[in-house]
Amino acid sequence: MKFQRLSIVRLCSPEVVPPDSPDDDRIQAEHLAYLGGLREKGIIALNGPVRFKDSPKFRGMTIYTVDVDEARAYALNDPAVKAGWFEVVVDGWWLPNIPVTLGDKVDIEV
Repeated sequence: MKFQRLSIVRLCSPEVVPPDSPDDDRIQAEHLAYLGGLREKGIIALNGPVRFKDSPKFRGMTIYTVDVDEARAYALNDPAVKAGWFEVVVDGWWLPNIPVTLGDKVDIEV
């Protein structure tokens, strides 16, 4: 069987959550712009927030098209991670080489 090698990055709430700050809006905008830029370059396949049911610390997930070490380096450069909003958990994922389409319909609009 053939596989595509990807990396899954989970953004999780840290043990000690930083307090709200006047910089929060700027950090959020930079976080979204950073991830959007990586997506435009093809480094990120897809990403988005997670609305937890079983894992309250699990806040967001990104599928990277690069190896685990490179994905970790990109994730650690995320402005929201640098601000202490998230801890990074990275794992490799072998996706079977089959046609897949995700993100092609709208279920929620915010």
